Amino acid sequence: MNILLMGGTQFVSKELAKYMIDKGYKVSIFTRNQSNLDYEGIEEHFIGNRKNATDLESLRNKKFDVIYDISAYTKEDVELLYQVLDKQSLKKYILCSSGAVYLPSVEYLNEKSECGYNENWGEYGTDKLSAETFLQEKSISDKVSVSIVRPSYIYGAGNNLYRESYFFEKIEKGEIIPIPDSSSQIQFVYISDLLKIFDKLLYMQAGGIYNVTNPEVTNWEKLVRCAALAVGRHARIKKVHYQGKLKAREFFPFRDCTYLLDVINLEKDNLPIPNIGLEDGMKLSYDWYKNHSNIDVDKKMNKIEDAINL
Repeated sequence: MNILLMGGTQFVSKELAKYMIDKGYKVSIFTRNQSNLDYEGIEEHFIGNRKNATDLESLRNKKFDVIYDISAYTKEDVELLYQVLDKQSLKKYILCSSGAVYLPSVEYLNEKSECGYNENWGEYGTDKLSAETFLQEKSISDKVSVSIVRPSYIYGAGNNLYRESYFFEKIEKGEIIPIPDSSSQIQFVYISDLLKIFDKLLYMQAGGIYNVTNPEVTNWEKLVRCAALAVGRHARIKKVHYQGKLKAREFFPFRDCTYLLDVINLEKDNLPIPNIGLEDGMKLSYDWYKNHSNIDVDKKMNKIEDAINL
């Protein structure tokens, strides 16, 4: 199986590359920069800007069985790539999309729920949806099997985003963690659970759309409590009535909205249901974090002290 993975240097794409190499697949990656990879086994490393058609020409006439597109954010991203792919050899195109494509809801969203503009996610969600639509059209016209993955919040070992690492840092220092005082309910999926599904999708001849999440529902306070349990220290939590004064993302690493996905299609197609719960997942995350604590601070979170002082 000859795989092209778009990405390969950050979190999901990097962990997926390592996972598939360990499984014995031939994996090539396309990344923007010549990063020093801390893993081995790559077949070919293509370097360029995927938004530049000229840079993508290095892929023309290359024969890949499967595309894992982890770095696509827009229709343009997938369209430019698709134009240079050898369609005769291509058997499967797997896109990592997002649950952000759905309209706002406080209810569970399944794969048939209405999609469109969501004020919580903005253009990120509509751009992902446009990328999905392009590939779904090509799956019909070119008879290419397309699988679309819509994950909830992804976390775990290798996460370069200032999310669980932010909680670990604050808890270790004994500092106050302001959280939104809201009724938001959310779900998470641990990275290794997501990778297993990506792997299984290789063998799904038919295409499909799949919400991917651990079914466990949590809230912001429970999330921080799980992080504290992993660290083995008390979390100093302050609930903040921020509405009309601050934006949640100015002091918190997540959007403050309910985000619940139904995984009915995973069940229907006998794909693995993510089973690493938040408590265990945070422990695994912290084990990794202890040796990788140099995560870049989220510059959007520039009003943490303001939130604490409300």
